[in-house]
Amino acid sequence: MKQNLINPDTKITLVSCQHFNSGIGRYSYQLGEGLRKLSFDTELYKVYKRDHTDRKYHRYSWINKIHYKSFRSLHPYILPYFIHRRIKNTPSTNLIHGHWFISGYACSLLKNPSVVTMHDVSLLHVTEASKWFTGYYKWVIQQLKKKNTPILVVSDTAKLDCMKYADYPEDLIYVSKNFINFNQFFPIENIAQIERKDTFNIIYTGGLGQRKNVGMLLEAMKIIEKKFPYAKLKIAGAFPEYTPYPKMAEELQLRNVEFVGYIPDNKLNEFYNKADLFVFTSLYEGFGYTPLEAMSTKTPVISTKGGALHEIVGEGGDLVEYNVDELVEKISFYLLRPSKLEALGNQGFEWVKRYTEDASIKNTLKAYKKALA
Repeated sequence: MKQNLINPDTKITLVSCQHFNSGIGRYSYQLGEGLRKLSFDTELYKVYKRDHTDRKYHRYSWINKIHYKSFRSLHPYILPYFIHRRIKNTPSTNLIHGHWFISGYACSLLKNPSVVTMHDVSLLHVTEASKWFTGYYKWVIQQLKKKNTPILVVSDTAKLDCMKYADYPEDLIYVSKNFINFNQFFPIENIAQIERKDTFNIIYTGGLGQRKNVGMLLEAMKIIEKKFPYAKLKIAGAFPEYTPYPKMAEELQLRNVEFVGYIPDNKLNEFYNKADLFVFTSLYEGFGYTPLEAMSTKTPVISTKGGALHEIVGEGGDLVEYNVDELVEKISFYLLRPSKLEALGNQGFEWVKRYTEDASIKNTLKAYKKALA
């Protein structure tokens, strides 16, 4: 693959502004592993905290530490300084690849050929961040555009959004869909039957920010648990106590909802496998890892259509509009029809097989070729 796209002797420096327990961080690690499998000389710089759960990854010689201080709300504005300070001596012949705009800005200060993975440009059209942060985001995109920096996005939908909302040149936008690690996410035979007993387990994971729209799922659950008292909902995600959702669940008098907190990587596969149904209600996703992770375990998926979800989940799940009654109807349908539920799980399992490492990295190398031209 690599010989046809870029010089096999190219040294690649990856730079991540996030820890590996986030989607962006996971992307960084998986891409690094994939490039190394192709025998590219690859190194990865990532943010490091001594007490963070992902510190174990720094035992690998190809992963380098970026020490930083958070400064609370100033963190995203200050972080490029710490990143740049760490990578500024990177040999000018290295291709440097920043992951997300914060890393991308730090990388753009070097003279190296560079590529930036934006993932998507949701901050330009989904109200989630402050005006200051959104303005900062727009400014960085303009700097990348001035330097004719090739950018990578993770879906065809995200590419169209980049052209529409960021006015980014089409010939500088490359689509490289994320891939699923099938060695990490796979069906475990009989585990769900053991866990289920007399309950129907619905799960959610994928972040607890405002855009994730978990409130819609809680509202649906108010009706579901009255109709089906044996239905349970487990919501995964770090620090739920800092979100409005536990209070909302209390106000809705939900009895069968549990906030299970952060689930480490080595427990996620089991979490998916013990579920009867995965429900995802996000308002917008440039890609959407977690529905695909669920599919890879044969867990049936119901998802909303926002952003790229209609494209990424596609025929692998059952798609719904942003309507609580419709969501209740879909969940009820599968609760009452075990054979349809099983068929949906099998459908997703076949669909997710297209999200492979080879396809993703091949498209990434196309962006590298553009940067090196």
